[in-house]
Amino acid sequence: MAIHSFSQTNPISHPLVTELNYYPEQGMLVAFPTHYDVIYFENNSSQLTITMKTILNNIGYLLDTYKETYLVITLHTSDDLAYDRLYSVADYIAMQFKIEQERIQIMLTSQEETKHYKQYEKNWKNSIELIMPKTIIVTYDPELGMY
Repeated sequence: MAIHSFSQTNPISHPLVTELNYYPEQGMLVAFPTHYDVIYFENNSSQLTITMKTILNNIGYLLDTYKETYLVITLHTSDDLAYDRLYSVADYIAMQFKIEQERIQIMLTSQEETKHYKQYEKNWKNSIELIMPKTIIVTYDPELGMY
C-alpha cells in the first residue's frame, strides 16, 4: 500500500508514463466515474460493522470487475486508532477480493486540509473517506496493434 500526503507540492509521476495528445482512431475510450463514500466507526473502535462491510463489498466488487481502477482511503487524524481503522478497511478489501496492494492507496491529510474538512463533517474523527478516482482507459495499443 502506498502512503501519500495531500500536502505534497510535487505531483507523483512515473518516468515511463507519457500522456497522449491524441487517441488512435481505432481506440475506444472507457470512462469510470469517480466513486465516493464515507464510512463512520464507533467511538474508540476499529471494528467493521455490517453496514461498513456492505459499502466495502460494493467497492471491492468495482475494483475486482474494473482492473484499471484503484482506491484511495483517507482520514483526518493520525493516532494509533486511525491507523488501525485505515488498515482494517484496506486489509478487508485486499483479502476479500484479492485486490493487489498497489491498487489500494492510503493517504494522510495535512493539518490545513483537516481544518477545512472539519467545517463540513461533524463526525470527522470517526470518518474514513473512500475514493475511486475517475479513470479513463484507451482500449487499443497502437504500438502492439492490439486491444
